[in-house]
Amino acid sequence: MLSLLCLILGLAFLCGLNLYLTTFLLSLSLRQGWISQDLSPALAPLAHPALLSLALLLFLLEFILDKIPWVDTLWDALHTLIRPAGAAALAFALLSSTQLSPLATSLAAAAAGLVALAAHLTKSGLRLLINASPEPFSNSLASLAEDAAVAALLFWLLRAPVTGAAACAALLLGTWILLPRLIRLLLANLLLLGKKAFGAPTLPSLPLAPGQSRQLTDLFSPATTPAWAVPCLSGSSQGLPGLRPNHRGTLVAPFDHPGTLCFLFRKRFQPRAVRFSLVGAQLRQEDTFLSSNLVIHRPQDHLLLTFRFPRPTAPHLAALLADLQSRLGRDLPQPPPILTAPTPLATPALASSPATAPRLQQLPP
Repeated sequence: MLSLLCLILGLAFLCGLNLYLTTFLLSLSLRQGWISQDLSPALAPLAHPALLSLALLLFLLEFILDKIPWVDTLWDALHTLIRPAGAAALAFALLSSTQLSPLATSLAAAAAGLVALAAHLTKSGLRLLINASPEPFSNSLASLAEDAAVAALLFWLLRAPVTGAAACAALLLGTWILLPRLIRLLLANLLLLGKKAFGAPTLPSLPLAPGQSRQLTDLFSPATTPAWAVPCLSGSSQGLPGLRPNHRGTLVAPFDHPGTLCFLFRKRFQPRAVRFSLVGAQLRQEDTFLSSNLVIHRPQDHLLLTFRFPRPTAPHLAALLADLQSRLGRDLPQPPPILTAPTPLATPALASSPATAPRLQQLPP
């Protein structure tokens, strides 16, 4: 029973990756006698030639479509229910000849479907990330690697179900540990891809929300006001604890701290803020396929930060970089425009203006 349950969960994982290849190889193994009939007598119907031929044809179709960028994503979307359903049906067939109760059999089939769904979503997300890359070869390499992994793990499962299932579980668990980062990377690339296709060529200067204003004053002082605040994505971050890649947030330049920036974002639905100094740092702009990046590098303390902006805003980012450079060159911050001294009324331009001269004479001294 332990070997049978391990075989079921391992097959469910493989069905989530490639249902047709798993079915074809399993049917072929039954016909060639590579699998013990004592272990899974319920698999005997899978050895039927019609099922073997159908699985082979569908696998060949998937083999071709899986090499085409974005077509493989559409194919995966169509199989979001097919692959888990196939894994659940296979588990139900394997357990139908055992002494398990119908409830236990149904629960085990549902568990197999969930495992297949987890594997399918993980694979689909990774392939979507690969599709965002500019070159087409990574799709073919990833597809071939998946097929080779399915074949190797299947024959491992047939020879040693317990250790084979443990390998599948370790692979799935390791992927899910990295899944939050993968999801953030996926969403970030999708956002940048949409901005590249339909985005505006300027960076909007955002007004800070009340919560962000409180974060800014907590980092600096109650009188701090932003010189500018622009939306962006965090990229690679080294030397700054608390900041991870691919978080959406707002990059803020405080007016009275010209050598400092802060990044306001949300992590696990909680507002977070990080502050870092630009003194002694090298600033540069780095353009990639999806984004135009602001890179901040200070070798003295191994600080290396990247903030990603939509690709169409590259000219605006260059102006932003020039503003940062100029702010770093100031010894003392200049007063903001709202605090500047008023222009004297009796200026030559105003005095020589016929429209304003009578109005100026009526003003009190």
